[in-house]
Amino acid sequence: MKKIDINKNQFSDLINLVNNVFYPLDNFVSKKEFIKIVDHKKYKNHFFPLPITFGVTKEIYLKIKKINRFDLYYNNKYLINIYNVNFYNLDKKKIFIKIYGDNYLNHPYYKKLINDNYMFMHFDYQKINKINLKHKYFKSPLEFKKKLKIHKISILPSFHTRNVPHNAHQWIHNFLFKKFDALLIQPLIGQYKMGEFRDALILKTNLLAAKIFNSKKVFSIPFFSYPRYAGYREAALHAIVRKNYGCTHFWVGRDHAGFKDFYGLKQSQKFCFKNQKKMDINIIAGAEPFYCSNCKKIKNTKCLNKNCLNKHIKKISGSRVRSLLKKNKLIPKYLMNQNISKLLSKKSLIN
Repeated sequence: MKKIDINKNQFSDLINLVNNVFYPLDNFVSKKEFIKIVDHKKYKNHFFPLPITFGVTKEIYLKIKKINRFDLYYNNKYLINIYNVNFYNLDKKKIFIKIYGDNYLNHPYYKKLINDNYMFMHFDYQKINKINLKHKYFKSPLEFKKKLKIHKISILPSFHTRNVPHNAHQWIHNFLFKKFDALLIQPLIGQYKMGEFRDALILKTNLLAAKIFNSKKVFSIPFFSYPRYAGYREAALHAIVRKNYGCTHFWVGRDHAGFKDFYGLKQSQKFCFKNQKKMDINIIAGAEPFYCSNCKKIKNTKCLNKNCLNKHIKKISGSRVRSLLKKNKLIPKYLMNQNISKLLSKKSLIN
């Protein structure tokens, strides 16, 4: 019997698969499943946009390639036994082009995926250690849906973020709560890219944003995963995740799960809206909120006041907030609630 020490991303994928966060997927994909998902966005007879994979480095593969059964460990703790192990490889260039486009070599996830996945693995699993297969940032769909039942919530919109909440986020929170009388704010926890906000701060500030409503029908729980920057495919995966958490509606942003100009304008919104019936969740493809310095309001529709001009429009974005923090500059009120901005500094970012 051999053991494999898995990394944090593999650990989060495993805990999500075992707890039906990625349902209908409940295991890391095989080669056949991988290709079917990439080419046809299907897993068995279900719509599924992005493969969840388990890979190993070349160094590890050379040590274990003749072994068929392993124990998986994380932080020196036993998690699960895997057997019927099958190693496989793929035309990674072809796969990357289909997921990330022709410019894949410049994608931030490219080098990480290449280094971590010399070979992919598919396997069966057994003997789950439920005590060790948990994390302080993980809440299962089963556990969360018990709360929905207690509060008799049948309609629930969800908002995804990988940021500390700024005023455009809070505008969306208010819009969703006013429309549906409930709200799930679910930040993605599992950042690894330099210059992004630290997990603990993302969690703390989004909880603060939820508490502003002073309502038992507004929740903030973490989505324990990591950003893949896979654009429209990842946006659809996020929608499926929220469906599994009991949500009926999901807000998809203009460049949801995107990175720079890798994906088309509003591609995530268009793709998710087109496939909402297949995902069994209602997609809200809202316009991006902005601040008008003339009427001093945040909105996502054109100002009716004739005195409001294009020069008065100020974009609200997490990248703008992070840029100011890096320069040790104050965050203006139009960008962020002061109760949140006072918690931030240059040290809030991963370095």
